[in-house]
This record gives sequence, structure tokens and C-alpha cells, in this order.
Amino acid sequence: MDFALTEEQRSIRDTIRKFVAKECEREAIKRLDEEGAFPAELFRKVADIGLCALTIPEVDGGAGPNALGAVIVTAELASIHPPLAGTFATQSLCGGKALADLGTEAQRERHLPGVIDGSSLVTLALLEPDQGYDQSVSRTTARREGERVVLNGTKTFVRLADRAALILVRASLEDADGTPAFFIVAAETPGIGIRALETVGFHGMSLCEVGLDAVAVGAEDRLGGDADAPAERRKLDRVMGAEHLAVAACGMGIARGAYAYALQYARERVQFGRPIIQFGAIREMLVEMALQARVAELLTCQAASLVDRGQECLPEIIQARLAAAEAARKTSLHGVQIFGGYGYAMEYDAQRYLRDAMVLLSGGGTRQVLGQALGVLWGY
Repeated sequence: MDFALTEEQRSIRDTIRKFVAKECEREAIKRLDEEGAFPAELFRKVADIGLCALTIPEVDGGAGPNALGAVIVTAELASIHPPLAGTFATQSLCGGKALADLGTEAQRERHLPGVIDGSSLVTLALLEPDQGYDQSVSRTTARREGERVVLNGTKTFVRLADRAALILVRASLEDADGTPAFFIVAAETPGIGIRALETVGFHGMSLCEVGLDAVAVGAEDRLGGDADAPAERRKLDRVMGAEHLAVAACGMGIARGAYAYALQYARERVQFGRPIIQFGAIREMLVEMALQARVAELLTCQAASLVDRGQECLPEIIQARLAAAEAARKTSLHGVQIFGGYGYAMEYDAQRYLRDAMVLLSGGGTRQVLGQALGVLWGY
């Protein structure tokens, strides 16, 4: 496979790197983390330079489809500020891409302008308190009542639900033997209750529990319109692929950022009369960090490239997520070790990379759950 970036993708990479260098000063990011503040101003600037349009086709007013471009942006942001990266990925690779790929013409015309300009956050509600990604039947139900559909259930680990304008809710159709379907739900719809969870990492990008108590939406709010069971399951695979790719891109960026941060420290920190990078144990950890970050990059970019080619690639995307989440965990943990006692100090960002990396392994994204899903796809 040719991994060379196109001229457009190189331009996207250069643009986001300039943005990060100018707008994401490390001390300012540290303050946002300490305050748990949502990076609203930074996200607005990302949207203003047109990056939220990357996964939206030109025919719908976007600049894509360009999943690899969105992955590049996500990873560059995650290398310094994972909550901003997660917000961007939620908008572009998850909610926006799902609407663009699967929405009806009317749904795209209504909702995509707000995705493109960043004014309307769109998130996915997939997981439930006692179920993981691998469950084919959601406990959240959708019951048809005339021209309305009534949703009941609870979703958890929903990114930015307390700030989103729209939530794409996965539910099981009561009149179709539990066939999965997605519904476009305005976050302010009566019957929706949202509670932000306290998390160890990703401060400023909330993870929420969302309760749906007799939430009524129009039949026209079913994502993509009515479809038979096989078509709905294909929709589910597309949405799950988008979700996994977004997490993989964040993991790829965290791994890069933790490695670069530890490498700089190891070159500058002097012990026993020489920089600690000259000690074998430190070198060994840095080499392992570089390898992990590179594996995450290759698998994630390959998966995004397959998405852009229109290929069915859910197994490759899950592999990328597994590799990237593990890379983020290992590199950030090695980073803490390289910093020694300072790795445990809030003064340095080594601990922040580790806290943010651990979020990628939570909920339905554990290695065991995703491994089970991958085994099923491979016919094990």
C-alpha cells in the first residue's frame, strides 16, 4: 500500500501543525486541564479554518470525504491537547461523518451546515451501562406511535452530550425484532436527562450518561430513513467504524505526544554528569515508545485510507484502535518512568498523557471487549 500523503493531505497536516504551534501553548493547555474547561475558543478556531468539513462531501458543502485528513488533524491535536482532539473527532469522524454517509438528503441539508461551521455539535450514543460494542441488540428501544417514534433507555460514555445539539441514538426497533437503528435526537428534547461523569482524564471533554424517558422524535428523524434489517446492520457497522477510527486517531496522537515530550526531557535532564538519554534503560524505553507510536500511526492511517477508498474495513479499524490505545498507554507510562519522581508531579505533563491515555481503554473500548468483537468478525 502507498502511504504517501496527497498534496491536499500534506497541506492539511501543515495547517494543523501551524495551528498547534500558534494556539496550543503548553502552559495554556495545562490550565485548561486543571480547570476542566471545555476548549470552546480553540474548537471554534479549528472550525473557522474549515477542518470540520473534511469528512463532508463537496456536494454537501464540505471539503471531503477525507477521513485520513481528519485523522491527521485529530492526531496532531491529541499530541498536545487530547480533549480538543476528542471534540474535533466527535464532530468530524463520528457525528458529522455518520450524517454525511447515512443521512437522507433532507437530513443532510438540515444538519450538515452546523457540523461544517462547528456551531452544532453532533455526538453518538452507542454504549449502555451493562453492554459493550459487541452487543447486537440494544436495550434502548424505539416504539412507533403513529408519526412519532418513542425512545426509552439509558446510554453511557456519550462524549459531549451536555454540549451537543444533536445526539445520534442507537436503539432497537420494537416492531422489527430488535433490528438496530439510529435516530437523530435534539439534545433539548423533553424526556432527555444528561449527567456528566467525573473522569480521571480528558478534562474539559465530558463523558455523559444520557437517559431517555419517553423521548418522542419524528419518524423522519430515523437516520437514513426506513430500511430493512440487513441495511440497518450495515449502517451500524459504518457508525461503529467511525467511532473506532476516532478513538484510534486520538491514541495515535497521544502516543506521539508522550514520546516527543519524554524525548525532549531525556535530552535536557542531566544526572551524574550526563543527559539521561545516554543511559541504556532510558534509551530502551524511548525506542519502545517510538515503535509503539509508529505502529499506531501505520495501522490508523491505513484504516483511514481504506475508508476513503470505500472499502469494508471494520476489522482493520478495530485493529487500529486496539494498537493505538495500547500505544498510548505504553508510551505514556514509559514517559512517567522517564521523568522519575517528576512524572508523578502535576507540574509536568507526563501524568496528563497517562491520565488521558487511560480513557481510551474505558467503557466498551477495553481490549477484551474489542478483541471479542474482532474474533466474531474473523469467524472465531
